[in-house]
Amino acid sequence: MIEPPTKNNISLNEINRVCVFDVQSFSIHDGPGIRTVIFFKGCPLDCVWCHNPESKNKNPRVMFFKNNCAGCMACAKISGCGARIINSDAIHEMICSKRVEVCCYGALKICGKFYTPDALLDRIKSDIAFIKEYGGITFSGGEPLIYSDFICKFLDLLPDIHITVETSGSVSEKEIDKIINRVNLFLFDIKIVNSAEHKKYCGLINDSILSNLSYLYQKEKEIIIRLPVIPGINDTTQHFDDVTNLLKNYPKINKIEIMPYNNYGISKMEALGQKIPLILPLKNPASEIKDNWREEFSKRGFDIKVL
Repeated sequence: MIEPPTKNNISLNEINRVCVFDVQSFSIHDGPGIRTVIFFKGCPLDCVWCHNPESKNKNPRVMFFKNNCAGCMACAKISGCGARIINSDAIHEMICSKRVEVCCYGALKICGKFYTPDALLDRIKSDIAFIKEYGGITFSGGEPLIYSDFICKFLDLLPDIHITVETSGSVSEKEIDKIINRVNLFLFDIKIVNSAEHKKYCGLINDSILSNLSYLYQKEKEIIIRLPVIPGINDTTQHFDDVTNLLKNYPKINKIEIMPYNNYGISKMEALGQKIPLILPLKNPASEIKDNWREEFSKRGFDIKVL
């Protein structure tokens, strides 16, 4: 068993209360059927291309969408919350919830809300009857498996329902063991196979990820491999070869999906006040480029779907 390095450590309090940054109903891309997807905040990795950068930190964060700001300065008139507005060009710092509430242009948003298991059930209760029959629940993030204890408590409140977990695999085997018998399907990301490159672009080496993939396979869990492909980072012959050689070890995994780079994360990085990595493409890959990726895997004997 290989333990990953720790980041965003979970406190005892977070067994009973965790931060969720989105809940999406009627999703058709995150597991079989029609699903409700719950997105947890907090992730051990720090992928430079992350299209949900707001999920990396496990606590609520304020996001400022400058293009939506009318410069009305209504937020600046709220006093007593220790926040600052620097100027009328809408450079904001340390915005508190009171100032978010007065913004009527959608320029300020608090990303993340704490839920107990009961409160989360109440949030999705209108979906339960429908998704129980036609789909299920998918836990995503961030990295949902860092909250295995919370998820188990939440599942105790639910009827029998199909459960999918979308994971980077960068957790301890212990966390997987807590939940493994309660999950029907794992959507398992393989971002980069080479460990040094994985650390360069994702912040950590991938020993625990590869070990956990092997562990889930040995336990005969249903797995769909998801492959984020990022132009200029891992759209290389070497990466395609590495993925092919890895997947040859798991012949019973018969479903593999490419997740093409999405530049949606850039605007959210800006809203968080983060610098945009220069290596990131500003445009999404064209259809012919994605077709080429699929062809690369087809030449190596894998029929892969592009999401």
